[in-house]
Amino acid sequence: MTFMRSPFLSCGRTSSGFSLVETLIVLMIIAGVLGFAVPGFQNQIIAKEVDAASGRLFQDLQLARVDSIRRGVPVVLCPSADGASCQFGGQWRQGWIGFEDFNRDQRRDHTETILLSGPSTTSVSVEWRSPNWLRFSPDGKAWPNGHFRICSNDLSKTRAVIIYRTGRVRVDDRSPSGGPVSC
Repeated sequence: MTFMRSPFLSCGRTSSGFSLVETLIVLMIIAGVLGFAVPGFQNQIIAKEVDAASGRLFQDLQLARVDSIRRGVPVVLCPSADGASCQFGGQWRQGWIGFEDFNRDQRRDHTETILLSGPSTTSVSVEWRSPNWLRFSPDGKAWPNGHFRICSNDLSKTRAVIIYRTGRVRVDDRSPSGGPVSC
């Protein structure tokens, strides 16, 4: 007995790929998954930007304190867009410098060495109190004390970099009073 193929089952064509309907269904599934995943990725990016800015500022503050003790001279940190001079009306998000301040005038003279230079943080804001500079004395103490507020567009992603009068520095999700960081 021999079997013959029915012309109605194969319709005279062979399958060599996906049909248009199958392709559209797969694309709709991918678009749906990405619709849920992309906002999560964006939140992760914002959180990492806040972490990176607060971590860099924390390291630079510790370095300024150590250099002040080791060198026996006051070290001042201030906002700086050009990496060479202080901009007292400027914003810390433009960057900052730390320098030896032999004459204690909180202004960098050409004879005072720049010890560190912080990068600009355009994706997050970095706010400090008034006066718009911070000095570490040779005994390691800081003046004025206070906290930097590191904020992003998403107000749930904030950090405080807290400086005590003793010169100790720490990073926290809360303000020094224990409340949320106000941006």
